Amino acid sequence: MSKKKKKKPSPQRNQQRSQHSVRISQCMIVKNEEKNIERALEWAKDIAFEQIVVDTGSTDRTVELAEKMGAKVYHFEWIDDFSAAKNFAMDKAKGDWIAILDADEYMSQKDAKELYTILKKIEADPVASRECEAITCTFVNLDDNGNVISVISHQRVFQNRPYLRFEGRIHEVIKLQKNHFQAPNLRIMHTGYTQATYSDTNKYGRNVMMLRNELESDPDNPDIMFYLADSLKTAGTKEAVDESEELFHKALRSERPANIFLKQLAYNYLIPKYSGDDTKKEEAMRLCNDAVASLPDLIDYYYYRAVLNNQKGNYKAAQDDLTVCENALLSTVKVPTTQVLMPSPILLFHQLRISAEGLSDEEGIMRNTTIIRAMLIDGKGETGITGSYIRAMSWHGAADDEILGELGCIYDLSDPKDILFIARAAKEGGAVEFTRNLMTITKEMFGEESS
Repeated sequence: MSKKKKKKPSPQRNQQRSQHSVRISQCMIVKNEEKNIERALEWAKDIAFEQIVVDTGSTDRTVELAEKMGAKVYHFEWIDDFSAAKNFAMDKAKGDWIAILDADEYMSQKDAKELYTILKKIEADPVASRECEAITCTFVNLDDNGNVISVISHQRVFQNRPYLRFEGRIHEVIKLQKNHFQAPNLRIMHTGYTQATYSDTNKYGRNVMMLRNELESDPDNPDIMFYLADSLKTAGTKEAVDESEELFHKALRSERPANIFLKQLAYNYLIPKYSGDDTKKEEAMRLCNDAVASLPDLIDYYYYRAVLNNQKGNYKAAQDDLTVCENALLSTVKVPTTQVLMPSPILLFHQLRISAEGLSDEEGIMRNTTIIRAMLIDGKGETGITGSYIRAMSWHGAADDEILGELGCIYDLSDPKDILFIARAAKEGGAVEFTRNLMTITKEMFGEESS
């Protein structure tokens, strides 16, 4: 009687195992993402054990391109539930770890390799592999021009465990039961915060409807209130904005535990808005104090509080908060979480100069003036840096002549190209009145053709 031969593993299977000592399943849900799908899959090509794309009803070439790149494509009927779709994708995964990024999110090749190295170290440690359920990365939001508009912490990589699944029909989250590994130098880039995204009325209406339905089922849930308020504030109508503020305040007052990062949605909207309203500055200060207590690692709230204290003449208190911000930005250990001091911390040094002037600190005035000018020189061709400076100067009452005098140390104010660059930077930075005045000057100096 002959022995039955054992089936040998296929060469392809052996190659997969040798290539991937850590098995990563990249998963995503998509709909009409032909512009993003290739980049969304390319970044993980060298580290992923498998790539899973779940299509929820594309009518463009998304599926064709995903299959061409070697992804496993599945179809899921859309039921107004992001968690259901993402969990369907995760259920298909056979890897030990799941990287679940959206189609408009990606890593650099360098960061992808670093992610693989981190997971390999975790897998080699019996305790870490048992206790670590997710990787917390730095999440970088980019605008249409590729400029950084905000930086937060986020989790997109999880152990493939059946109980780690998304909850919530919209703005879905996975609630961890154990620990997560902090990898602040690991960056995920997100291009979804663009003008096109916000102007998509179909997405806006869909999101608001889904969130209202969720809130009706769970009326005291602060997380849903935060998300609904965040969606409503983009509508632009007074009714929607008023409802948004009311929901933000109600969610902040809730006695039920809320996702700490969702509180940022309220603080990031209310504090800047109230800081610019003389009748609400005290409320802005109260919110700043609450935000610093709740989220001490987020330096924006120290910055906002410093601005308010500088305006009140509390220069030492402002300087103390600004020093916290500066130390965080200089840290080589951890990437600070901020959306105000990006893409350049020029606003910080402008406030430090105000504090130094208020304290009659000549050395501090000279130091911060030197830093500001150096940053303007380094970023001479970047509208984000110049625009941030102009906005800060205008906000604090500097006359147009004073601002131009400062910029005249960097730019040639007799050159129409430099003048027009300054005007564009000011407009993008939100200094609209300065832009109008400068364009008037430009027309007078150089004629209509320069506009």
